[in-house]
Amino acid sequence: MPLSKDTVPLVKGPRAPPRVRLPWVLPSLFAAFNVVLLVLFSGLFFAFPCRWLAQNGAWAFPIVTGILFVLTLFSLISLNFSDPGILHQGSQEQGPTTVHVVWVNHRAFRLQWCRHCCFHRPPRTYHCPWCNICVEDFDHHCLWVNNCIGHRNFRSFLLLLLGLCLYSAALLVACLVFLLRAAHLPFSLDKAMAYPQGWDGQGESRARGGPCAEAVEEQGACGGVRAGWHSELPFEAGGLTGPPRERPTSQVRASLQRESSEP
Repeated sequence: MPLSKDTVPLVKGPRAPPRVRLPWVLPSLFAAFNVVLLVLFSGLFFAFPCRWLAQNGAWAFPIVTGILFVLTLFSLISLNFSDPGILHQGSQEQGPTTVHVVWVNHRAFRLQWCRHCCFHRPPRTYHCPWCNICVEDFDHHCLWVNNCIGHRNFRSFLLLLLGLCLYSAALLVACLVFLLRAAHLPFSLDKAMAYPQGWDGQGESRARGGPCAEAVEEQGACGGVRAGWHSELPFEAGGLTGPPRERPTSQVRASLQRESSEP
């Protein structure tokens, strides 16, 4: 019986996947904005209060804050482009229904199948929905740098938190020293950068941090909380400089190789 024109076929043709309107643009712009914000407020600090301290013989503040600024900026930029521990994608031929059980540190683990990356994930490996990748020893996705924090860049992340905390503390001390040493001087642009409401109209200076210090202090406070939260994790893995323990990924790889070699 011939099909009529109004008959709907049972098998549908392949449809094009929906277009995603650049989901990485806004997070990338936010990460770039953080770098620009750090450079901008640090430039104001070095151009006004720090310059005044250097001209009056306090060379320790420009040296210390300059070193910490370079360390913080380098850590921030490098963390944006670092590899968190990406595991390469597989294929459907590996068999999503196959059950893999491996032993890690005398404990049995069943490897979970990642339907996005098409492979069995080792323990402590998770799929990041923001980056659409599987990351080894996944900790979290940091929106400030628009990158995942995992096995390969976790120490860089701690270095960024440490540098940001020390830099914000040095910035606060430098601004306070500048306010104390320049309290008898008339109001100037240097004082405006040290604190926005630094003159109350009666010749009294107000002990309040300026836009340079406040901006970096807010980031430093957040960094201090994160640093305290993550400080114990590197030592659980064997310490920052000591020999690390055998990783779950390497143990899983060795276990899978033994399974494939067995008759």
